[in-house]
Amino acid sequence: MFFGPTILSLLAQKCKVYILCVSTGDFYGQGNVRKQEMFEACSSLGISSSDVTIMDIGDMKDGMKTKWETEKLARIVLQCIERLDAQVVITFDEHGVSQHPNHISCFMALQYLYTNGWIPSGTQVFVLESVRLLRKYISILDLLPSHFTSTFLCLSRPSMVWRGMRAHKSQLVWFRYLYLIFSRYVVINTLKRISLHRYCVRKRS
Repeated sequence: MFFGPTILSLLAQKCKVYILCVSTGDFYGQGNVRKQEMFEACSSLGISSSDVTIMDIGDMKDGMKTKWETEKLARIVLQCIERLDAQVVITFDEHGVSQHPNHISCFMALQYLYTNGWIPSGTQVFVLESVRLLRKYISILDLLPSHFTSTFLCLSRPSMVWRGMRAHKSQLVWFRYLYLIFSRYVVINTLKRISLHRYCVRKRS
């Protein structure tokens, strides 16, 4: 729903793209349905189901009141990075686009790894930039401010992202259709490199 332009840009450059979801999205008891929808959405964009990892971890459930434990999630992410020999990792920034605590937890895990120097050498980490509410819902009109404020810009045709979103049938309530029409994240992604933060420094056990 947020990374469509980035995924499509990478695929257009013949990059191998892997997807990691650390939750099935089971907040409404639809985890199995949403898991299958994720596979279908990725397939519609050109990503094989064998390149999609969806986890269901006991104490890391989906929810607006659920913060995931940073160090535990960091270990999971690091294992995936090392197993896949990933050259680039892309996640949410510290605002999580929508302020969703699960999104922010993903950022915190990567921030923890990066600040402590545990990201493998040769692996770059980027985050998807969150923007203010007005910019978030002006669709392609956000291209001009994005061009002048961001170093890494990804564009896509809305129809390509819509195709992926149509697979998420359980999430297509009425306001999501408005999102597909007006959200800049359907056509524009801007990325920035992750940076050091001292508050994330820990001793590794």
